[in-house]
Amino acid sequence: MPSPSELPPVTIGTAGHIDHGKTLLVEQLTGMRADRPQERERGMTIDIGYAEMRAEDGQRVGFVDLPGHERFIRNMVAGATGIDLALLVVAADDGVMPQTREHLDILGLLGVCKGVAVLNKIDLVDEEMRGLAMEELQDYLVGSTLAGAPVLACSAATGEGVPELRSTLLGLVSGVTTAPHPGAFFMAIQRRFAAAGFGCIVTGVPGAGSIRSGDAVEILPVGKKARVRAIEVYHEKTENARAGHRTALNLAGAHHEEVARGMVVAAPGVYRPSRHLAASLALLPGARRPLRHGVELRVLSGTVEEMATLFLTRGQELAPGQQALVELRCNNPVTVFDGAPYIVRTSNARETVGGGRIIACLETPLRRKDMERQQQLRAWETALPDPARRLLTALELGGELQPGPLAVRCQLDREASGLLVERLLQEGKLAQLQGGALVASDTIEQAVAALPGVLDALHAQQPLAQMLPIAAARDAAGISEALFMTALGRLGAQVVVDGRTVRLATHEVRVGEDTAEAARRVQHCLRDARFAPPARSKVAEATGLDDGEVEAAFVLLTDRGEVREVAPGLLFLKETLDEGVRLLQAVAQKRGSFEPVEAKAAFGGISRKWLIPLLEYYDRLGATRRGGNSRNLTKRGEAMARGGIDAT
Repeated sequence: MPSPSELPPVTIGTAGHIDHGKTLLVEQLTGMRADRPQERERGMTIDIGYAEMRAEDGQRVGFVDLPGHERFIRNMVAGATGIDLALLVVAADDGVMPQTREHLDILGLLGVCKGVAVLNKIDLVDEEMRGLAMEELQDYLVGSTLAGAPVLACSAATGEGVPELRSTLLGLVSGVTTAPHPGAFFMAIQRRFAAAGFGCIVTGVPGAGSIRSGDAVEILPVGKKARVRAIEVYHEKTENARAGHRTALNLAGAHHEEVARGMVVAAPGVYRPSRHLAASLALLPGARRPLRHGVELRVLSGTVEEMATLFLTRGQELAPGQQALVELRCNNPVTVFDGAPYIVRTSNARETVGGGRIIACLETPLRRKDMERQQQLRAWETALPDPARRLLTALELGGELQPGPLAVRCQLDREASGLLVERLLQEGKLAQLQGGALVASDTIEQAVAALPGVLDALHAQQPLAQMLPIAAARDAAGISEALFMTALGRLGAQVVVDGRTVRLATHEVRVGEDTAEAARRVQHCLRDARFAPPARSKVAEATGLDDGEVEAAFVLLTDRGEVREVAPGLLFLKETLDEGVRLLQAVAQKRGSFEPVEAKAAFGGISRKWLIPLLEYYDRLGATRRGGNSRNLTKRGEAMARGGIDAT
């Protein structure tokens, strides 16, 4: 159990209209200035500011001070992504203003639904005005994402009410779940600069995973490779950082001019840039108009801001208050993680209209008629909050995966994924096939249930075949070799497996007299021909049988092992092949090896169209070994000469 100081910090983000006192209130709470000198000179927060304090038990509490001006919504979204609690600030002398409303909408779209609302600047109004402002704020919160949140009054200028606010915030902090995110490392770059003697520095708050000094990373979407030389968390040097930490990374192998806000520092090989984002989109109830299919929007997620076209999977428009599965087709590739919160604004950036969660980055567009793909995306969306469910769903949707590719598909840290896989194997929810591939246990059960029917259908198609080739049965089942063999093993006594063949235990070959007579004729034909058998297509002419009767005879004789196919369309009696090994042994005894011309003579002077395939067949059996133009009889060949070609 980690100590409070080792846990990821709880992050509180400010929200509210410009000049309502957010930055000064953060300073009163933490004792730290979150704004920059140039912002103090202008009297306006432009970019994201950071501060922190410690809870009584030592746990870090981070503050993200967000700009309140409508021109800096992109910065507000970048800072608000990933916060745990909101601190909504409303000035008593102004009341609820446009950016109060937009910020609260954005917090709801990003999934931030806990926090505190503060009526600030109470020193500037009388008691009556203070009461009216408090009543307005409380009424406004009804039905919002912060409905039911504590509403306090204070003055950042005089300090009145600040201790009560701090106490309330710390009480909420203690109830926030701070389990580390098991995802592969992902950090949206908020700032980048060069430090003398260190080189490239990037800062941000990791949205997933953890990072250690010395780890390899890649910068996306540019694909630049780098290595973490050093790490600072809240301005303190450390060896590692994790999701939720305010982090600075010193990167070796990258120049600060090669990176920019909107890019991502991530674990290598896990995340991929894409123009096609499958997403769940909710249109705000207060939106002025519906969103039409094909409309251009501005997408903001983390530090990403990109123009995109909205493609609805159903209908021609999305009405205010409705939610839908959509594709956001971006003008340029962006890098986001599955499950990342996002918002959309009008193309002119004047209004926030909706948002939701990214479901997946797609390689190709999402088509309206592709209902199967849409169902898969909805299943993936449901699985995203639970890493174990991600693993199971990835296997249910994608079949078999090796542990490494499975972790990448689920965007999970390899070590964390390994622990989850081990747990799921123990619980019987996953199974590991021969070769190491993982598969959902339900998939094996489905294969076990389907295979008897598949085999029965093949037996019906080939009633004279006692055994079925495993390759043919596997292809008919439409599953992999490893899954097929695992399912066969689970069927137990229901099937009979012999080498590379299989049959249902209940299957019996019933040979009619006509088929038995046809088999005798074909056998007699091949025996007479010895080492120069007629081609398969000529057997009917030689035996007086029709093609169907010949085919049935060959199936029966092949299944009994009395006929072997030496080369495509070239069939020999097994007794002839046994005789051939004995003849080759006799030839080889003369000088230890033999050449094709000697084998030809031993086989009765047959032409090369029979001789060469026959010699190559013996090579494949291991009875002979070729060296240049001559061959030797192997020890296996000697055993075959004594007991037949099936002797070993």
